[in-house]
Parts: sequence; C-alpha cells; structure tokens
Amino acid sequence: MGSKKAGVGTATPERDRQLRAGCARFLSHHRQKSVRETLATLARHPLAEQLPDLYGDGGAVGELERRVVALLGKPAGVFFAKGVIAQECLARVRSEQRGSPYLALSPLSHIDVDEANGIEYIHNLRLVRLGRHAPFVLADLQRVRQRLAAVIVELPLRRAGFLVPPWRELERISAWCRDNEVPLHFDGARLWEAAAGYGRTLRTVAALADSIYVSFYKGIGGLGGCVVAGTRDCIDALEVWRTRQGAALWTAYPYALSALDGLDRHLPRMPDYVRRARRLAARLRNEGICQIHPLDPAVNAFQVILAGAVDQLKQRNRDFAAREKVWLFNTFFESPFEGQTIAEIVIGDAADAYTDDEACDWLRQFQAMSGQAAIRRRVRKPTARHPRNN
Repeated sequence: MGSKKAGVGTATPERDRQLRAGCARFLSHHRQKSVRETLATLARHPLAEQLPDLYGDGGAVGELERRVVALLGKPAGVFFAKGVIAQECLARVRSEQRGSPYLALSPLSHIDVDEANGIEYIHNLRLVRLGRHAPFVLADLQRVRQRLAAVIVELPLRRAGFLVPPWRELERISAWCRDNEVPLHFDGARLWEAAAGYGRTLRTVAALADSIYVSFYKGIGGLGGCVVAGTRDCIDALEVWRTRQGAALWTAYPYALSALDGLDRHLPRMPDYVRRARRLAARLRNEGICQIHPLDPAVNAFQVILAGAVDQLKQRNRDFAAREKVWLFNTFFESPFEGQTIAEIVIGDAADAYTDDEACDWLRQFQAMSGQAAIRRRVRKPTARHPRNN
C-alpha cells in the first residue's frame, strides 16, 4: 500500500507553502510573486536581449559582477550560485595563502551555525570562535594566539538579532587586521542592509575589508546567488575552487537578471526599510505589545520574543494565516529562556501593504490567541460518573 497522504490540516512544508501563498499580506520581507510573474519580470529586463553567459562569462552575469565591484569599490568579483560554497572557497584560498587552518569568527555566524560544519569537514579548517551573544570586538581578537588565515565578520550578525559592531569598533578590527597582515572578510549576506543601518555608503563599509561576500536573495529579493569581491589574485584563486566544488553553472542568467532587477528595486529603498523597522520596533516596545531585540534595530530587521514553544507558535502562525490571510513569521528559533521562542521581523516592500497600526494589531491578536488556546484546553466535556454507593 502507498504511504498515507497528509491531510489538509496536517503540518508539512508543502502545506505551509500553500497556506502562505494563499495570504494577501505578509509582515516580513518582500511581496510574494508567482513563478509566472517572476519569469515575466526577467523577460522584460533590458539585459534579457543579450546572449546567455557561458559558465559565468559574459551576459547578465558579467554585468552583475561589474556592477557589484563598482558599488563596493573592489578590483574584481566573481558570481557563485550558492553562498555557502562561495565562502568555503574563500576560506580555503585564505588558508592556502597564509599557511594556516585557523579562521576567526563569531559562534553565532551563519558559517558556524547553519552550514553543517562544511568548512571543517570539506576543507579541514579550524574555527577560532570570538564573542558569545553579540558581535566580537577588538579585545576578543587581540587575545587570539593562533596564526589566522582570515578574520570573518558577519554584517549584520543575524542570530544575535541582526546586530552590527559599533562603527568605531569595526574600524579598529580592520586596522588590527591590516597591521597584522591578516585578511579581513565581510560575510555580507545582508551588507546592503548593514550599510543603510550604519548610514554609510557601500564603498565606505567595503573599504574596511579585503574581501566581501554579498547575497542577492535576501534583501535584494533575487532568485539566489552571490558575488565575492576583492583583489584580482584572490578572485582568480576563487574561480579555481568554484570549479573544483562544481559551483560553476553552465549558465546563470536567470539568477543574474533577478539580482540586477533587485538592485534597481530595493537598494535605493534600504534606508527607508531601516527607518520603518526602527519605527515599528519602537511602537512594539513602547506599547508593550511584545519584547524585541535589540531595543533599537541596527538594520531593517529585529527579533521578537514570544511566549510559547516553537511548535505551538508555528501552529498558531498557521491558524492566524488561515483566519486573517496574513502571514506573520517565517521562522521560529528556540530561546535560551524556558517558555519563550524567538521570531523575526524583516522589513521589505511587503510592508507597503500595511500600516504600523495594522502590524501592531496583528501582533496583539497573535498574542491573544495564546490565551484563547489555554481557555480551550481548560474547557472539557463532563465525563460520566458512576453513582455513589449510599
């Protein structure tokens, strides 16, 4: 017999995607597009008239690389279809250049938390973890005794609440790296957002690092892919490792076209997204609707701390979506505090479809659903009782 199919109410990734697709509004990220709408947007792009790239050479991919290195002020850049591979290759190159397996980074960094230890298993590199619950600072770096292949700073540090180091501290880290001839790499999956949060240009931020990785499917809203920018010798060495890891696609023009479109649409709006996030966070904090971290968001995103277990909140999120046609949270993380869970709010153009008043009302309703569930649990049908013996 075949396997039993999940029912309509059963929680599965496919069911969640269907439920989310049926929503009219979204608290976080950018407006949802259908496959047909996305393909139509790509077909209308001016660079769609060009010949496709061949293994990343020419076409929209070449234009994307040129645009990113110009934005960041770096000599060269190379496109990767996957950021995990890009940064593992960068780390391997730095290790070979420096003759050291040691990389300094935060224990909350994406590389350490979300990549199944690939940098250690595949490339046999060793991580020197600095700091704990916030971005590390110069004093942490000065205590390192190993010869470092590179220092990696994630901007912003998502798992810490999208925090960034204070600007002066980042300058000190950069100066220490240059004084000690240690390459500084920015894991800039959200560098566009970080620069807006700092109130500085992309070039000003990028100037502090020797190499930078930027992603296109988060704040830029593209289909995927990334660029690593740096010196010509670094990029040449990266291209070899991109081939070795099978990450050089035969053609990647859909990724590049969507990234270029996203840069046009969202990069100019990043300061607005940051301001909107800070304004909404202030409302949630001042009106006591929910706890947030940090109290003043560093970028266009922040954490929300909610009462309840992860699975309970996931189901409540589904129930709210089914009832209100509003999708609130994409992800829930375990909290170090009993009975609490961490969610995220990330402001993108989906916020154009609602006001701060509406967002606050949604979150009040969502919180109230916890009390309603508790009442339902307490209400029980009376059970039949045996007559007492007289």
